[in-house]
Amino acid sequence: MGHRRRRGLGRAYAEGLAREGAAVAVSDIAGAEDAAAAIRAAGGKAAGFVCDVTDEAAVLRCAADIKARLGPIDGLVNNAGAYPLAPIEQTDAAFLERLFRLNVFGSFHCIRAVVPDMKARRRGKIVNVASATFHAPPPMLSAYVATKGAVIGMTRSLARELGEYDINVNVIAPGLTETPGVAEAPFGDEMWAGVLAAQCFKRREQPADLVGTVVFLCSPASDFVTAQTINCDGGMGVH
Repeated sequence: MGHRRRRGLGRAYAEGLAREGAAVAVSDIAGAEDAAAAIRAAGGKAAGFVCDVTDEAAVLRCAADIKARLGPIDGLVNNAGAYPLAPIEQTDAAFLERLFRLNVFGSFHCIRAVVPDMKARRRGKIVNVASATFHAPPPMLSAYVATKGAVIGMTRSLARELGEYDINVNVIAPGLTETPGVAEAPFGDEMWAGVLAAQCFKRREQPADLVGTVVFLCSPASDFVTAQTINCDGGMGVH
């Protein structure tokens, strides 16, 4: 799943999974078919689906369409998200509700859409995308960090609930990553300088740096890994 502020990461995950032989459903509010077409042109199997993850009915329809075109859904990567900068004085109830609807409710809707079939088949991989900011929070992102804390808590609880069905539920927590969406954001060089100073690796994180972890969490290699948060942040949280 994707959103304009996560643009670039979802496509990288989809392409990485396709290279490993997965049939990939790319779902987004826009551009999904373009990403799927690029995967097919490279020899992979993929289909694009238009879906707003904040709309539960739309998510249920999308899941049904995916099953009809590509077969049972074995893995779900919840990548949709936004991270607007705002001081607490501007973080009113409406702002907070919009952010939770995308960053938290969207993941809930997608999980609810796929879990019944996963339980029936006794297999499934769910990967939620949080953020390294939960462990090393910067200023001006209190609402965003709150949503990612909710995603981590949801993941840990669901891992307990779904473990008896052999369904893995994990989190990947990226650091600030150089994507087209981030390039358009008002971060500036000062934000990047702070991130690089905090990281062990002194370079900007790229979407490709996250793909291997997502592929691992969606593969049989992670069959005994669940309820975990894997920080892929270049060591930003080490103090």
